[in-house]
Amino acid sequence: MKKKRFLIGFLSLLIIFSGIYAYISSISISGKSDNGMWKYTYKKNLDESAPSGWQGKIKQLNNEKVNVSKLEYMDNGEIIAEQDEFSYGRAEDGSVTTANPFFTDFLLGDELVEGHVYKLIITYEKDGKSHKDTIKIK
Repeated sequence: MKKKRFLIGFLSLLIIFSGIYAYISSISISGKSDNGMWKYTYKKNLDESAPSGWQGKIKQLNNEKVNVSKLEYMDNGEIIAEQDEFSYGRAEDGSVTTANPFFTDFLLGDELVEGHVYKLIITYEKDGKSHKDTIKIK
């Protein structure tokens, strides 16, 4: 009898956690650059005091000094958002990013469309050389 109760309780918890995981997965998508230097997260904005839609954030994962010159967000090979001017200094909340810093809230848009290929291209200078890293958003 105890085994049956335990099994029912365990299965109930498994179903609940699976539902929570499925919900969270449906409101956030992320990707990393091949070299592991950048991470991009695109998630649904659930804060009712902020604009509605999906918001993209980019983060530099290492402490290397780089000069980011351009961000391009692409949908099926077409640029749908581009940024080449960046804010320097501290954000209102006092946070500083490692990339100069640049403004990390990059895109406020719609939910991703199934079957489309989304990419973020980061153009930056490091040690006097220009580099382009691409992140495929999954």
